[in-house]
Amino acid sequence: MKIPPGIGLLLVGSGLYWVLAGPLIGWFSVLNPTQVHLSQTGITLVLVTGIACLVIGFWIIPVDLEELAKLFFRNDGWIFTIPIALVVADIYLTLIGLSQGSWELNQFVSSVVQIGSWAVVPFVVSYMALSEGLALAMLSVGKWLFGVARTSRYVPFALVCGAASFGPVSNAELLAFPRADSGSYSIGITIGMITLSAGIYFHFRRTRIRD
Repeated sequence: MKIPPGIGLLLVGSGLYWVLAGPLIGWFSVLNPTQVHLSQTGITLVLVTGIACLVIGFWIIPVDLEELAKLFFRNDGWIFTIPIALVVADIYLTLIGLSQGSWELNQFVSSVVQIGSWAVVPFVVSYMALSEGLALAMLSVGKWLFGVARTSRYVPFALVCGAASFGPVSNAELLAFPRADSGSYSIGITIGMITLSAGIYFHFRRTRIRD
């Protein structure tokens, strides 16, 4: 049975996430036992699940790396690095926001950053693997839904990139307009996500027509 591209990266990313989540959940339980509580058995189960995902993910990840190499060496290969760029932008803007005392929408990200580098590094790797793995998986989904010959096969990839832009777009808007009301804030995020999705799709459409 052929393994679709993206599964290995998704498993590695989720494995790192769960391995990291185990000690973080324990840390939260100590700091705020009234809101977060998980038994030692529960934390162990989380860690075992993470390790299992990592083992399976590293076993099949060569399929993903081979597919990524093909995509990155295309003339427009840069566009397939957008999920990674969004991760970097999200983490970078989060660090700026925390240094300025801004509120972070994702409290897990905020907490990881504040704990220290031992948590930040695996979290960033996990975040990048999950984003790129999901993007690869959506390329396969697009081929399955629309066929290889149609430009529409890139729609799932474009939509996932738009959804992934929620973090950096929201952080950027929060930093630029800290006093904006919730209505304008939501509209700004939506416009940013739709613009990126449409831009990626029309890029592939123009490239297809030109070819």
